[in-house]
Amino acid sequence: MSISKPQPLVNVAPATRQLKWQAALLLVLGIVAWICDGRSAGMSAAAGAGIAVIGQAYFVVRAFRHAGAVSARAIVQSFYRGEAGKFMLTALLFAAVFITWKQVMPGWLFASFILEQLVAWIVPFTFRASQP
Repeated sequence: MSISKPQPLVNVAPATRQLKWQAALLLVLGIVAWICDGRSAGMSAAAGAGIAVIGQAYFVVRAFRHAGAVSARAIVQSFYRGEAGKFMLTALLFAAVFITWKQVMPGWLFASFILEQLVAWIVPFTFRASQP
């Protein structure tokens, strides 16, 4: 008789897949902005995208710490805490960029941040539709 291993209530794979797509987009946005509008634009785009990726990475680490059925309450609590922490971290990173970097180009910064957020919404639907 073999004992089965408990299955997790939450699956971290889609979250890590989304994080990989966001990291790839960070590089693409930084390079495209650099080519189109110069070094400051590329760094601004990379900073905006980086803020989104760092916030998402924090959420993934925080939200997916618990797995088993006995920890259902801890799972829900960690999702709420992860989202609250992501919000605070995002706000602090934006403030840090504007306080410390005088050559920031807000258009590129916010455009790349918004595009990263769109990836966070689109990737799960894309992969869900392709699963059997």
